[in-house]
Amino acid sequence: MFKNIEVIPQFPSLTPDDILDVSNRLKERFGYNKFPSEYGDFLQETNGCIFSPNDDELEIGIQLKIDLPFIEKADVAGIFGVWYDRFDGNEPSNTNWPELFASNENSKENFDILPDNMMSFAYEEESSGSLFAISTDQRDFGQVYYYYDGYMYSIFGRKFMLEKFGHCYYEQKLLNTLEKYGFDRSQIKKTNELSEFEPYQVINSLESLPEDCEFELLRNRFVPVANSFNDFMAKLTEVEW
Repeated sequence: MFKNIEVIPQFPSLTPDDILDVSNRLKERFGYNKFPSEYGDFLQETNGCIFSPNDDELEIGIQLKIDLPFIEKADVAGIFGVWYDRFDGNEPSNTNWPELFASNENSKENFDILPDNMMSFAYEEESSGSLFAISTDQRDFGQVYYYYDGYMYSIFGRKFMLEKFGHCYYEQKLLNTLEKYGFDRSQIKKTNELSEFEPYQVINSLESLPEDCEFELLRNRFVPVANSFNDFMAKLTEVEW
């Protein structure tokens, strides 16, 4: 798959029955409607992975091109796998790397980053708050998104955008969505003093919005980067640091 990067499995591979179990558990725990089959195929062959140089002397990694004005590429450290108790005795390839359920618990329940039917499946790097997520909603099922670290955006991305363009990417994206649905701008709160630009911060009542408009707004901080899991994997490229 890569010339200088080794794809190291995180856990032993899963079976088709495991994938069905994972799908059911994700639906019960997080409300995800459907498990993407391409990601399931990957877990059956490679149950999660980290990307590591096949030569210790190489300074090289994996990146994905990102269509953001303040960042052009994002690192991809690896893909999350699923842990089962029967794997006891099998040392994971990276003991500090979270597994799928732990990642979603952290991103969805602990920090409330993920909207409904958005499942995290990869991180930019271990210490980063950025992540990659895949939709399980029928309206954009399988679409892969990139979430940029909210803290880094507040201290770097927003400042850069205001100085260079006079407006912020996420602000403009949200306003474009509101205009698309004919939203009355008089209902929008002031935004120039906000360090972040979230729908719940600037709109008086999401309940008054059309369902599809609310759906798009709650994906405001997520940037589409691939049409499917396989498309995401195909877009990964080796880069020298």
